[in-house]
Amino acid sequence: MKKFLLILLLTASISAIAQNNLPDPPKFKSASVIPESSPATVKLTWNPSDSTDVAGYIVYKIVDNITTTLDTVRGRNSTSYEYVGSSANTTSERFRMAAYDNDGYKSTITDPHATILMTMSYEKCERKVTLSWSPYSGWGQNITNYRIYRRYSESQYQIVTTLPATASEYTDENLTNGRTYFYYVEAVRNDGVTATSNSATVTASGHEGPQSLKATASYVDANNDISVYFQIENGGEVTEYQLYRSISLDSTFTTIASFPNAGQVQIVYKDTAVDATENIYYYKLASIDPCGNISKISNITCNILLKVESISQTEHILEWTDYKEWAGGVDSYKPYSNFDGVPAELGTTGSGSRRFRNDIANYVKSCHDKQIYLTNAFCYYVEAYENTQEYAQQSISRSNIACAYETPIVWVPTAFNITSTNEENRVFKPVVSFVKESPYEFRVYDRWGQMVFKTNDINEGWTGKDAKKYYHTDSYVYYIKYVDYLDNVYRKSGTFYLMME
Repeated sequence: MKKFLLILLLTASISAIAQNNLPDPPKFKSASVIPESSPATVKLTWNPSDSTDVAGYIVYKIVDNITTTLDTVRGRNSTSYEYVGSSANTTSERFRMAAYDNDGYKSTITDPHATILMTMSYEKCERKVTLSWSPYSGWGQNITNYRIYRRYSESQYQIVTTLPATASEYTDENLTNGRTYFYYVEAVRNDGVTATSNSATVTASGHEGPQSLKATASYVDANNDISVYFQIENGGEVTEYQLYRSISLDSTFTTIASFPNAGQVQIVYKDTAVDATENIYYYKLASIDPCGNISKISNITCNILLKVESISQTEHILEWTDYKEWAGGVDSYKPYSNFDGVPAELGTTGSGSRRFRNDIANYVKSCHDKQIYLTNAFCYYVEAYENTQEYAQQSISRSNIACAYETPIVWVPTAFNITSTNEENRVFKPVVSFVKESPYEFRVYDRWGQMVFKTNDINEGWTGKDAKKYYHTDSYVYYIKYVDYLDNVYRKSGTFYLMME
């Protein structure tokens, strides 16, 4: 009986000694989410146990507040473990660790470490992202700061900012539209140990603008108002369109008109607050999204400024400014004469040529021969033609109307025959060129000073008769009063002979 009791006591004593020699636990350093890992992976790191007979480590995960075994890591000198298939992208996960020795005894379990859970919200109108994160748990009060890391699609991660240990939110502003950003948060312990959060990705984007916003043409009308034309394709998320104008490409564009988005595919605007005979004006159209931001801007359109110089009484030089700016540029320019409102194409110049010479000598001679009145203003305009791909619709822009004003030419016949077989010779009429149609006065007097004919119509002549009679063959006196383009008054008189056969 005594021998049995001695054996029992000895066994109990050995068991007590063994329990008092449990291995030391590892020194749990951090639980980090590997940024951009897929599937999500948490990396646990630790310093090895001080006990030399440790065979490995047990990794625990706390689930519903219950510590459950996750995995084991063999080898006393092992210092890390990766948990693949984690849920750390959506929730903060808690882990614990213990060491076990060659006899199967386990150390005490470490205090838990909780991963950082980072969430993100994107403000579409302001194009900014706000990052929020849960504090790293496991270091007590030894957190020094948090670092925010960011990269673009085409770059490596860099530190954006460093925040105090009390911080839990950061806002990154002024993001570039269309660029993709990647973020994660890193906690730093006072001895330099770090732990990282899950990562978040956002592509900065505002509301979708039109697929295409194109300035197609500018037209200067007879009143020298400028009409600008824009085409819209697939309007997108647009509340309105705003039209901007500037007096040069280097000056500030200011808003001159706005148009609510009504699903229109074209916007035409006539600008009456301009002087298209002296200045060039530049226009562009912008789409405005529901946030009040510009989502797309068209190319620029401008008026063509034409100047005409008379270098002789029948020779005119046309010079004009370049049209801006179709995507394919200008294919060609076509100058037109616009005498008495009747347009006629004069020729074509290449895109690099903005000068044209027009000689009207033959035109003037033909009018004189036919005794046709010639205007005092020889007016022109120029059209620019877009350089387009095959089958594409070609846009056309038109300049202001510019005129050359000539000094008056008045030719008066010395005789006419009211019974001539040639109809043109049966009327006595001054041939006037470069004279205003009004005011105009033409009179005929007989040799005794009696007025026998009077008209204010520049196209009317004297037939040598009136409602009562034919006038006799004799000498008569004419008197003409007319004005030039500057309203200078001219007078001319002389004698002619009326003949009858």
